[in-house]
Amino acid sequence: MRAGILAAGLGERLRGAGIATPKALVEVGGRPLLEHALAAVRTVGAQSVTVHVNDRDGDAISRWIDSRGLRGSVGVMRRTTASSLETFARLAPELVRGGEPHAIVAMVDGVFSARGLARFSQDARALASGASEVEGILGVTSREDDDRPLRVRIGDRDRIVAIGRGAESSLLSTAGLYLLPRRAILRGPELLAAGGGALRELLAAIVAEGVALAACDLGEVVDVDRPDDLEAAEALGA
Repeated sequence: MRAGILAAGLGERLRGAGIATPKALVEVGGRPLLEHALAAVRTVGAQSVTVHVNDRDGDAISRWIDSRGLRGSVGVMRRTTASSLETFARLAPELVRGGEPHAIVAMVDGVFSARGLARFSQDARALASGASEVEGILGVTSREDDDRPLRVRIGDRDRIVAIGRGAESSLLSTAGLYLLPRRAILRGPELLAAGGGALRELLAAIVAEGVALAACDLGEVVDVDRPDDLEAAEALGA
């Protein structure tokens, strides 16, 4: 299975607080965020990973990948993008290359618990084996950790029935780790061409269009955007 890690953000809030290290290389528990993200997608089943980085941080991130001897299994796409949807849309052709029915998508700044990743991995294996009634899985959390949480409403058997509009009262929100079917991935470039600007728009659109997705509760998740998030991520046991 292929995976894409979105790491093109500039990390302006961390830089504004005096942290000059590229966001993907900021350490939590002695390991860069990118290393945490790589471990997460591999736990879920990724054999091949592509990391999309921005132009400013590309050299440093590429050197880190080379220093770990990862170049054979971890590729790099490099461009400063205007939005998370543009980053995803550029990754999309790589994610569906080879005709695999699903791909994993992760945000580089998410730190997950081992228990949450184990739960997601179990659900992913069930999906891959054909034992699931849904087409994909979205990781969700009830932790209030995001400035603009993307709310998710679920129905019977954890089936997602609304994202964003129609889910405002839900206590669950997306958590930055997704297993998406091919047809949902291919909607990314289409939505970008139609004027879409954020990955959250794609997630809301594919549910509204009938893509069957299940929610996997990842429990405690920390989205590292500010210096105080680093302390919370450390407390998670990362």
